Amino acid sequence: MGESFALRGSAALDEIFRLQYDQLLRFCRIRISHAADAEDLVQDAFLSVRRAYPDKGIDELRPLLFTALRNLTLDYLKSGYARQRRSSAEIGDIGESLACSRSATPETQVIDAQLLAIAETAIAALGDRQREALRLSRFERLTHNEIARRLSVSPRTVRSDITDALAAISKSLARADQRRPSETE
Repeated sequence: MGESFALRGSAALDEIFRLQYDQLLRFCRIRISHAADAEDLVQDAFLSVRRAYPDKGIDELRPLLFTALRNLTLDYLKSGYARQRRSSAEIGDIGESLACSRSATPETQVIDAQLLAIAETAIAALGDRQREALRLSRFERLTHNEIARRLSVSPRTVRSDITDALAAISKSLARADQRRPSETE
């Protein structure tokens, strides 16, 4: 491992991903209980560190990753998303006994339909392997190892494909959000 410390930039991050992904995932799952969200947060940490520190070496990137992941996890917990997920599940469980179900406003339905169309366009623009890896991960809930076997690639390639696919979709949605007029205008 002595020579791997000489790696810098993308090669260093790839090496850390290979060596530390499982540890980072455990670190995150201890803090949040939702496995899919924990995987997403770990991928987000890698993406943010990759963008912010393109020339750092392994010895500098490892603590940056843990710090980024800790901060993302805290933001996740503070955002109320975890509480919303739990309360949505609880409402879903008792939804049939409620007098009236929760329904979206017409405006929310239009916005949701627009965002869905943007996401579908972004997904259609992905490469075949990225699109399939994303589908198997998110819709069939397969692990990265199961997807890797199915697609005849390495788990690291699967992680990279899913990360890149999510980044592309996120970028498309962010661009659409920037073009949308704000409510204050």
